[in-house]
Amino acid sequence: MQKLAIFIYSLGSGGAERVVATLLPILNMKFEVHLILMNDKISYKIPECKIHFLEKSYPNENSLMKFLKLPFLALRYKKLCKELNINTQFVFLNRPNYIALLSRVFGLKTKLVINECTTPSVMYAKKNFTSFINKALIYFLYPKADLILPNSKGNLEDLVQNFNIKKEKCNILYNAIDIENIEKQSLEPIELKDKFILSVGRLDKGKNHALLIRAYARLKTDLKLVILGEGVLKDELERLIFQLNLKGKVLLLGFDNNPYKYMSKCEFFAFASVFEGFSNVLIESLACSCAVVCTDHQSGARELFGDNEFGLLVEVDNEESMYKGLKLMLEDTNLKNTYKNKAKQRASEFDKIKIARDALKYLLG
Repeated sequence: MQKLAIFIYSLGSGGAERVVATLLPILNMKFEVHLILMNDKISYKIPECKIHFLEKSYPNENSLMKFLKLPFLALRYKKLCKELNINTQFVFLNRPNYIALLSRVFGLKTKLVINECTTPSVMYAKKNFTSFINKALIYFLYPKADLILPNSKGNLEDLVQNFNIKKEKCNILYNAIDIENIEKQSLEPIELKDKFILSVGRLDKGKNHALLIRAYARLKTDLKLVILGEGVLKDELERLIFQLNLKGKVLLLGFDNNPYKYMSKCEFFAFASVFEGFSNVLIESLACSCAVVCTDHQSGARELFGDNEFGLLVEVDNEESMYKGLKLMLEDTNLKNTYKNKAKQRASEFDKIKIARDALKYLLG
């Protein structure tokens, strides 16, 4: 049996991490899987497989230190892959990508497939040291991969147009969801008895929860706004909720490993993100038959929802546009029900069996 290294920073509460956890059981049937991590956080249920730690790093590590450690970690990674007799590497997220690609520069010849789940030119748009280094590493290292699997057309185009990547070196691998498991988990009860609008995502600037809360504050509605997620902006968002006199109306409920029990019971789903790669949580909300109001962010929103065919798109970082979208979904029951009726059919195109089949084709090809 071929040996597959799946290398990712951690299996904490993120989108790429959830994709890995979803694909692992199927990949486990075809390969002897070795999961290589850099941090010991595991938020998702995974099948039994061999787990190795390249190091025990911390997310808030200094940016310069992260950069300086890359060659040492690459040498350690090369040594580990050789000791394990790895045949194929499947790597997720930027830092593991850089390490695996540098290990190739240092002589590791094993087949290397990397995943790109963000839009790098948007992710690293700021003019600072971190953005400069990341863009330079992508530009110089990514072409050394055997295959790059962006998770949306927008991400693929970004790599080709802005980062010196040949189009023939890329194939799209959409994020995988486990529809059967989502349906099962969605039946779990929740304590909240009030009707509510739902949003799910890390509490950081990219997800733009502050804008969503301000737009919601302008609505005349008895619906609560429930936000699931943890992150650095929790205190800031709690202050905003207090300032807008929304205590008891906007509920920050933290990270929940089963957001589906909320998705299946919400009136509709609202998402204010400034940018995404190809959002897992949006596909999952469709799998729970949610009507969705979503920013037309780069990339993936229009790819997923079409021209308002499967969800209602509003302008990015525009409070007025978000307010109008929320208001329309509140008032137009026919529109909301049309979206709910189409949602599951759209989500079925991203089921794990279909996506795993594509992944196996790329990994074995």
